[in-house]
Amino acid sequence: MRSTTILAALCAATALTLTACGTDGTGPHKDAPAKGSAPAKETTSAPGIEALTGPQIINRALKTTKSATSLTIDMDAIIDGAPMKYHMSSNNKGECTGRMTVDGGTVRLIKTGHTAYMKYDAAFWRSQGGKDGEAAAKLIGDRWTKADASGADAKDLTAMCDSDQLLAGFSAADNAARKGGPATVDGRPAITVTESEGDETYTAYIATEGKPYLLKLVTKGGKEPGTLRLGDFDRPVGAKAPTGDIVDLDTLGD
Repeated sequence: MRSTTILAALCAATALTLTACGTDGTGPHKDAPAKGSAPAKETTSAPGIEALTGPQIINRALKTTKSATSLTIDMDAIIDGAPMKYHMSSNNKGECTGRMTVDGGTVRLIKTGHTAYMKYDAAFWRSQGGKDGEAAAKLIGDRWTKADASGADAKDLTAMCDSDQLLAGFSAADNAARKGGPATVDGRPAITVTESEGDETYTAYIATEGKPYLLKLVTKGGKEPGTLRLGDFDRPVGAKAPTGDIVDLDTLGD
């Protein structure tokens, strides 16, 4: 991974694979307690989190977020030079429902059980270009498709459907996160923690009421600016198979 800071690593990994890197807050940093002083107590609830150091806040937020049985991620960013929007709710049972927009085309995704359901809009087919895109547009159109979730037609998308796998990349690493001031995310009180790498700045927003979840991560500068939002922790995903005329990709062409 090109990034050396915890927040940069988290943002880059989420954008590319929707996995993440974490920290245990043990490395030297400017926000560390004075030598000989007692370390700040970390708790699983947010009250008092403002008293922790920057690295401790990040550590607590990532640990708490990783413990969620489900969550929703929204991303609006520039990835590999192109705009990408992503909205997905997933749980630790491998279920998910949401959508992704890349190069102006949108893919809707539902995974329940061992089956993935995907629906592509006309802009997506156009973005594929050439005769293959035209042929798929004529054959499938705006109908839902389905496929074995572990098969070639679906596995790249369904990799983001299990919240445990999505957060499995959290791991210990030193960092130099700086604690910032109070903020709000969709009306929810939060505290900011910031890191920088080159001309990129990463700001994390951590909840200070209820459990200290990571609520938002903003990247400014560099080639891949964007915003990542997390929410709906421990709420039902509600992934249900679509009905109607569905194209079975696993049998198509047999």
